[in-house]
Amino acid sequence: MTLIVSARERLNESALFLYFGVAILCLASRTPDIKRNLNVNNGTYGLLISLGAIGAVIAYMLGGQLTHRFGVGRILIVTGTLTYGSIALIPHIHTAWIFVAVNILLAAGFNSYNIAVHHQALKRQQLSGERNIPRLHGAWSLGTLLTTLISIAVTSHVSLAWHVGVLMALLWIGTMTSIFALRPHLIHGSNEYTDDEQIKVSDSWSMLTKDRYIAIAYVCAVMVEFSSNDWVTLSSHQEIKASTTLSIVPYLTFIIGMTVGRLGIHRLFALKPEIYWIRLASRVGGGGFIIFLLLAKYLASHNFGLAFTCEILGFFIGGICGSFFAGVLTQFASQRSSFPAGVVVAQLGLATAVLTFLVKILISLVIQASSITYGLMIPGALMIAFSFFKKLAPQEALRS
Repeated sequence: MTLIVSARERLNESALFLYFGVAILCLASRTPDIKRNLNVNNGTYGLLISLGAIGAVIAYMLGGQLTHRFGVGRILIVTGTLTYGSIALIPHIHTAWIFVAVNILLAAGFNSYNIAVHHQALKRQQLSGERNIPRLHGAWSLGTLLTTLISIAVTSHVSLAWHVGVLMALLWIGTMTSIFALRPHLIHGSNEYTDDEQIKVSDSWSMLTKDRYIAIAYVCAVMVEFSSNDWVTLSSHQEIKASTTLSIVPYLTFIIGMTVGRLGIHRLFALKPEIYWIRLASRVGGGGFIIFLLLAKYLASHNFGLAFTCEILGFFIGGICGSFFAGVLTQFASQRSSFPAGVVVAQLGLATAVLTFLVKILISLVIQASSITYGLMIPGALMIAFSFFKKLAPQEALRS
């Protein structure tokens, strides 16, 4: 019997993604303020944010098992509180090692939350037959769009601490409200495993040992998104010499691209298979990202208006073309695996955390040695490389 999902459940499930989109990326648009607080150079800042991968590794080694053991509801309450609290602390930090410690806690909380909420979404999708992951990722993108608009509105008028502190308090209340509203539908914890769900901590590394192909593909696909979240406002501020408020605009257009893509991609999937759009989007997105950012850097000393326009176009194209990669690849990974959905999300996340840490370090080194623009050529090239991956979908893998 097919599960009927009520409109109220859909609304609250979407809210869990939207609130976290607002929270996690509220700092991305204000990286110049955070970097100024820490008083470090670009290379050191890149290293400090990359070390958050330690928290991600911890979360992905244990998150799937903890979600299965204690249930989605409890994990969401604990990890949501940890995440919002960590974000609220960051504006008050002026010491590098404290920033690293809080960033590790933030990464552990966020990624554990991510495992639990995707475990819930994938299970409900399986029972209902609805393709709801792109919709939920669209809600996430709406949250990131909202938080960017808030940043543009308040950056010149409100301190970073007040901006983030008040926002986190409101989001925590909203998230807890949605979690309690979803209690009848949340997956419960269990001490029992079926024969195909015998999960050990060592199984968390499965994506790197048994199916590293899709893990590497995932990293190539999402590095433009990850790197843009880290560097877009600093790139506009330092490379194009935009003001603190104006430097948020390219990030806003990047988020608009991500949102439009995620909310509208299902229309394209109705015309041609996911693989077709993945290959086309990765080439157009990666190529456009590289070309326009290089043009922006070249034009910065000649014409600010043209340079700023190119900066906006580069991030918009990268955003709209890469918008659906993470959702589709998460779905493929779950279909290819015999593990429960939450564990698959954890396995993919752990592999991604390890590999993106290495790529982020490389990007930071290039940025320190040259410029932010040249460092961002790496994720652009990886997006293009993603188009050459074959046998991503389960049926393609089975034919190989």
